[in-house]
Amino acid sequence: MKISKILAGMSAAAIVASMAMIPASAAGTKLNVSDDLAKIGRQTQDDLFAVFFNGDESEGAVNKDAISDLGAVYGASFTIKVDNNDWNTIGGGGSINFNSKSGGWNAKDWAGGSWVEDDKPKDTLCYTTEEEGTYVLEYLGDAPVFATTDGDADNFAAVGINNWAADLKGIDVVGMKVLGADGNVLFEAGSNKDKKEVQKKPVAEESSSGADSTPSGTDSKKDDSKKDDKSSAAATSTAATSSKSGTTTTATSSAAASDNVAATGATAGLALAGVALAGAAIVISKRK
Repeated sequence: MKISKILAGMSAAAIVASMAMIPASAAGTKLNVSDDLAKIGRQTQDDLFAVFFNGDESEGAVNKDAISDLGAVYGASFTIKVDNNDWNTIGGGGSINFNSKSGGWNAKDWAGGSWVEDDKPKDTLCYTTEEEGTYVLEYLGDAPVFATTDGDADNFAAVGINNWAADLKGIDVVGMKVLGADGNVLFEAGSNKDKKEVQKKPVAEESSSGADSTPSGTDSKKDDSKKDDKSSAAATSTAATSSKSGTTTTATSSAAASDNVAATGATAGLALAGVALAGAAIVISKRK
C-alpha cells in the first residue's frame, strides 16, 4: 500500500510540473513596435499589433481620414527587424490580419527563415532587403479585404500583424504600408525598406548547398541533395513545425499555433512523468 502511494504521488507531481510548462510556451515572442507606429496603432497583446482605420476612438488610436475608400484596400506590408542568426536557425511565422465588422478575422499566414517551405507557399510573402536582418512581409490579394460598409461610423477596420514564434529574441516592427489593387500605397507609416526578392530558403541552407556544389551531370548528387533537404527539414524545431498551420479564419490565428505548442509541452510532461516513475522503481528495488 505504501509503495502504490509513493508511485501515485510522484506521478502526480510530474504531471503538475508538465502542465506548468504549457502557458509559458503558448504565446509568441513579443512584437517590439517602433514609437512612431505605436502612436497610431494598438497593441492589445504582446504578439499582436494593429492599426485601425475605422472604429471607436475611445478604445485607442483610429486613423479615420488616412484612407478615403476602405473598399480599395487589397493588401498590406510590414517591415520587420530580427536577429538574423535566430531567423535562419529557429525561424518565424505568423499572419498579416485584416480585421473588420463585415469580414471578421481575415488572416494571411507568413513564414520566414527556417520556417519557409517551398512546397507549402504562404499567401503572405517574405522578402529580403539590402539590410541584414530586415525583411518585408507582404500580402497583396486579387480582391478587396474590406467591404465598403466598413466605412460606416459604427463599423471598424484594422490592419495588423501577428507573431507565432515563441523562441526568437524579438521581432521589431518598424514600418507598414496599406496597398491598393496594383500594389500602390494607400497609407504608409514608419521606416519601410525596399524589398528585393522572395526569401525561399534560409541563408544558412543556401550557403551549405553552395559549398558542396559539384559539376552537373551526376544523378547521384541530385539524390543526395534531396536527402539533405529532408534532413534539414527534419531538424527544424518542434515548436516551429507544430506552429505551421493553414490560413486561419477563427477568432485568433495565434490560438491555433498555441494549441500545437501546448501539445508539445504536454508530451514533454508525460515523458517527465515516465522518468519519475522509473526512478521510483529503482529506489524500491534497492530497498528490497
